[in-house]
Amino acid sequence: MRVRVLLTMLVIGLAAALFGAGTAAAAVTTFGANLNRVPDNAETCVGPNIQLIVQSPSCTVESTNLATGESGFPPIGEGIVRDVRVRVGPRTGPMQIVLEEALRQDNPFEIGRPNYACCTLADASPVFTPRANAITTVRVDFRVLQSIVPDENGLYVDQHLALSVLDPTVPIPASLSSNGFVGAWYPAWSTVGEQKIGPAGTFVRADLLINADWDPAPGTGGNSPLRLPRVIRPVRSDVAFIPLVCQFNRACVGRLLLQSRQNGPQAAARPNARAGASAKKKIKTYAVVKFRVPIGKRKTVPAKLRKLGKRLLKERKKARVWVNVRMNGAPIGSSKLTLKRR
Repeated sequence: MRVRVLLTMLVIGLAAALFGAGTAAAAVTTFGANLNRVPDNAETCVGPNIQLIVQSPSCTVESTNLATGESGFPPIGEGIVRDVRVRVGPRTGPMQIVLEEALRQDNPFEIGRPNYACCTLADASPVFTPRANAITTVRVDFRVLQSIVPDENGLYVDQHLALSVLDPTVPIPASLSSNGFVGAWYPAWSTVGEQKIGPAGTFVRADLLINADWDPAPGTGGNSPLRLPRVIRPVRSDVAFIPLVCQFNRACVGRLLLQSRQNGPQAAARPNARAGASAKKKIKTYAVVKFRVPIGKRKTVPAKLRKLGKRLLKERKKARVWVNVRMNGAPIGSSKLTLKRR
């Protein structure tokens, strides 16, 4: 029962990363706990509320706040984590920042409850001892990934931060919270590539006091798997030539639509006082084309105009349209574009 609840906690933390503040990440983004909280948790790795089956002198812990969404899950996309901050109380000891990797898969039988397999140790910092009654910044170099679309096997990659406490007498640096759930692995992770099923315990109600800075990985553009054009594009012989750059960790495969309105995640997230009026106006599709762009490459996609698109440019020399992109059936981005008749 505990394992099921803890896996649910991980999925909720992931959802907060996917649909919360992280979705708008464009530059440096801080994720994790609010470190203004007091580290008042007294529970250690060997405490009765932590250990479930076996006794261990060390543990690795992570947390999710069900109300605020604070967790170790970074923004969606591919990025770099370099600065991780830990706040501890008066008693301190050896600790380690770790990067865990899980795989998830959409579950057609329970929408919103994906299949979740956790975890593998993807990376780890050197062991450090934080300063007592202070916030300590730990320098790491973690390349982290939160997949926005699945691979060819339908699997998403989820990498997130956790903290290992390596002294059984040191309290887990956390702030007691009715909405915070701590999950624990024990013993603590030790070797990159190590695999464990879990997390295996705990019902401590607290928020782990760590947070970190996330930067879009160079060449990835942050949280968008595809860089879309925002300039004037020529139309020759009723074909619009649309350049795309794949910024994902796999080939970008999907459909591109030239349409009269934005039709993607940004449109759904933005309030619109005229939503009722807009809904009555049917979206017009001027062109549809399939694409496949290799990893990190630029490719110009020829979009053959349909009848509505031809009529649009017949009436004027320039026309503003929306480029709406879908990958694996899901909208992943939009941009405004001006088509120019040659």
